[in-house]
Amino acid sequence: MNTSPSGRQPASVYRRRRITVAVIALLLIGLLGWGVSFALSALGGNERDGQGSQAQESREPGDDLPSAGSGQPEGMCDAGQVEVSASTDQNSYTADKSPVLVLTVKNTSEADCDLNVGTSQQEFLVMSGSDRIFSTTDCAETGEDVILEFKAGQEESARFTWQRERSAPGCKAVNVQPRPGTYRFTAILGDIESDATTFELQ
Repeated sequence: MNTSPSGRQPASVYRRRRITVAVIALLLIGLLGWGVSFALSALGGNERDGQGSQAQESREPGDDLPSAGSGQPEGMCDAGQVEVSASTDQNSYTADKSPVLVLTVKNTSEADCDLNVGTSQQEFLVMSGSDRIFSTTDCAETGEDVILEFKAGQEESARFTWQRERSAPGCKAVNVQPRPGTYRFTAILGDIESDATTFELQ
């Protein structure tokens, strides 16, 4: 076992744990906003076909979708109905500030539909040029499905605080940390990818 003379574990171990905890926090906190919004809608009587928010397994492919043969279960949003966008809470961050990355999803159609917004579908991706800096999928061992009903025009967001650390697939240790400069954040939900937004680390 690789430990320092003082018995402390290498910094890479602590970094891996922090990234893992951050991803778990995204599941517990980021999805909470979506969950509360959905709960309020359900309390308001937003039921479709008198079935409320039935489990998706009870639905069959078909009739509610605008394009037949899309492979989506009945009532699920088609890719053409959904827009994903990326933003940050600031344009520039001093050395003591961590960027807050915001994934926003909107039903751009005129029809209500269901959408999986769980961590199984989410990715917060940070790039610098062609260099892949960070992704929430790197240290996420499991993802969770969360199916929510999106009314026509409804928009919801999830936030992730990036601790200015690099990550690698498989949660491998990365010793080099991001330097001051311009970075690009892309929000991804399933197969739908946002346009990138830029921000600066000072």
